[in-house]
Amino acid sequence: MAETDVLVLRPGAGPRRQVLLIVAVISAALLLGGINAGGRPALITCIGLILLLAGTVAVYLRVSRIVVTPTEISARGLTFHRRRDRALAASVIRATVVQPGATSETIVILDPGGHALLSLNGALYSDADRGRLIGYLGLPTSGPAQPVSFVQLSREVPGSVGWAGRHPIGVILLCTLGFAVIALVLGTMLWLLMD
Repeated sequence: MAETDVLVLRPGAGPRRQVLLIVAVISAALLLGGINAGGRPALITCIGLILLLAGTVAVYLRVSRIVVTPTEISARGLTFHRRRDRALAASVIRATVVQPGATSETIVILDPGGHALLSLNGALYSDADRGRLIGYLGLPTSGPAQPVSFVQLSREVPGSVGWAGRHPIGVILLCTLGFAVIALVLGTMLWLLMD
């Protein structure tokens, strides 16, 4: 492999469309909620939330990528950039993970001791791209024969799943609470400005 060989994977067209469809549905629900709530402050607040959601998702889709060089494996998302030394990678686990409302493939790269070196969420990437990644790494690959939850995967491979994966309901509740707080603050500010 030449020193210039680099594999860069970006979110696939199909997964991008799914994410954008979800954003469109949430945006329509917010807009209807703003219209039904009555008054300009509610409508402006909902439009502000839609713009915040759309902007966040656009940045997420733009920056997300997996990069493999001869010396490093890295994964970048909206709020993180994880880099690992490729020489430490010894094997790969491919697992189909069942989450609330979705099923996706997770790829866990293990070190020689069998501990998780890097966990990659394959939901944004096409089947072909995930296959290219596995082929490019050239490591022995295994995985559970049937779909597992993040909790089951974390038991099988310690360190492969973060707090958010082990507590999906908690993440949903925290996101909902955060969204509600933002809406309340924006709505209150607009109500005070227009009063």
